[in-house]
Amino acid sequence: MLEMVLEIVIVIVVIALFFDFVNGFHDTSNAISTIVATGTLKPVYAVALAAVGNFLGVFLFPPLVATTMGKGIITESSIAAITILAALLGAIIWGLITWYLAIPSSSSHALIGGLLGAALVYTGPSAIIAPSITDVEILMEFMFIGGLLGLFIIFITGAAKHERLTPGFLAIGFITGAIIAIIIAIATKAVHVSGLFAAIIFIAASPLIGMGLSFIIVSLITRGLRRTSGPKANRYFRRLQIGSSFFYSLSHGTNDAQKTMGVITILLVSEGILTSFHIPLWVILAAGGAMALGTFLGGWRIVKTMAARITALRPYQGFSAETGGGVGLTTMAIMGIPVSTTHAIAGSIMGVGAARGTRAVRWGVTRRLIIAWIITIPASALMAAVICYALSFVM
Repeated sequence: MLEMVLEIVIVIVVIALFFDFVNGFHDTSNAISTIVATGTLKPVYAVALAAVGNFLGVFLFPPLVATTMGKGIITESSIAAITILAALLGAIIWGLITWYLAIPSSSSHALIGGLLGAALVYTGPSAIIAPSITDVEILMEFMFIGGLLGLFIIFITGAAKHERLTPGFLAIGFITGAIIAIIIAIATKAVHVSGLFAAIIFIAASPLIGMGLSFIIVSLITRGLRRTSGPKANRYFRRLQIGSSFFYSLSHGTNDAQKTMGVITILLVSEGILTSFHIPLWVILAAGGAMALGTFLGGWRIVKTMAARITALRPYQGFSAETGGGVGLTTMAIMGIPVSTTHAIAGSIMGVGAARGTRAVRWGVTRRLIIAWIITIPASALMAAVICYALSFVM
């Protein structure tokens, strides 16, 4: 009996590491898109740099994201070999589908969706770790007030500049104000946000945070270098962009590899191989190595979308996008919130494009990306649910 359990665990761990490989393969574009788009590095060198950063990133911070993935999404009673296996397979299938279609979707949210779908079939609605009604109400109040303030500021700013106040322009103001209010509510501990609640909130927040940070950085750079010639500035930022790309890769590894670490560890706990939730060194090394290998081999199909179709980039803009995205991901890792690295860098690229004006961003492509983001969790949840139901007849 023990030998059978070990065999099942080994198979699932291998599948989990394959998911990590697919994650790195799929998300290569996140780490190298900007540095390739600006011509700073050739793709092969950019990929090698990103792979090293992804591997080293797993050692940067305490495994708070891994703990959230292992203990903050579904209840302990719903965690079993069958649910973990179904969640991983559902996430892998969705990741491969979106890779084939060249859609930069979120591997992180695919895994969260997989866990939810499998747990719902295995245990029922009680499997989901939901927030309290009070926390939801408080957060909604903060969002509504922040949204109104953002709307008011956009309205006043637009009127002062005599800009046409389109519904989309006003909506950006409302959403931005609401996101800022969420961050304030969390920072002041006015509301308790963790686990699944935090992950869902930051589906919207992470790209806007990346957009806001990169917009500020690129605006400051543009203002500071307004008297510097273009060629001189490009030479300077080509060097800096190598560092910012590596920083982003570190933050990517910190966030994404930890998710697989958390899933493997909670599997080992549920099967009695570990007595408590602590991540063994071999799990850290295996997860980091699998992601680094996937990154090195590269998801080249998505690079074109991320690097060129959202907005055209110059070295100082690539530096701004990578730095803004890296700061956002690092902050989320410190808070233990599993966010999408795809969302973060896509939002950052939009931010540097928007600094040149709204027409500099190809919003048609952006809308398609947002649709993919929205459907990722339910799509992977559905796949995992079907797989879990099928596995229940053989496990």
